[in-house]
Amino acid sequence: MLYLKDLTIQRGNKIVFSNFNAVIRSGYTTLIKGKNGSGKSTLLRAIAGFTPLERGTIKQDKKDIFENNEEWVENLIFLDTKNGLSKDLTVAENLNAWLTMKGWSSNKEIIKMALKSVGMEKYAELYISQCSEGLKKRAALSRLYISFINKVNFWILDEPTNELDTTSLVLFKKLVFNFLEQKGTVIIASHDQTIIEKNFYTLDLDELKKQRVSWIQFILAGQIYSL
Repeated sequence: MLYLKDLTIQRGNKIVFSNFNAVIRSGYTTLIKGKNGSGKSTLLRAIAGFTPLERGTIKQDKKDIFENNEEWVENLIFLDTKNGLSKDLTVAENLNAWLTMKGWSSNKEIIKMALKSVGMEKYAELYISQCSEGLKKRAALSRLYISFINKVNFWILDEPTNELDTTSLVLFKKLVFNFLEQKGTVIIASHDQTIIEKNFYTLDLDELKKQRVSWIQFILAGQIYSL
């Protein structure tokens, strides 16, 4: 589990979280909700290591995840709303560049299978600048397939289903299901509370900020939904 203890996180001159506590359960999907400006994206970026903590710790079991930041980053896939795609590269070239950056194998078969997992194989040679927003989102989500080849235990996803059509949403849910089956942990910020149907619990930022519950109280109050 991830224990978020007494977090203070600041963006610019604004303090987004102060003495914030929560627990992320391993092997489940945590669906983070809250109104616009509640800090969903900021919290995800902090957990992923892209936004520094002003105060507090994030521990996996008893170990501070940032004691070895490189090891932590290798253990997760982070996708934000910007998708992290170069418009000057093709869909396949973008995936290849990302794999290379992560230090993972990028042979043609892996790229083919990753793109196929989100129905993007026929768009492999299309430049990102030529892609619709829906295709861009699917191109970014193809990275998730790599979790089944390399050792990755966490997905941290910011609004992953924006711009997805019905077919793509089904493929995304299949990826999530398979990842949970291999004991992965998924952390999602989304306005769509229906995207995950089982093995999830909700982290309501508005409610937690209001109540200021301790992390022990949150464990006792947490609910897991399973159909």
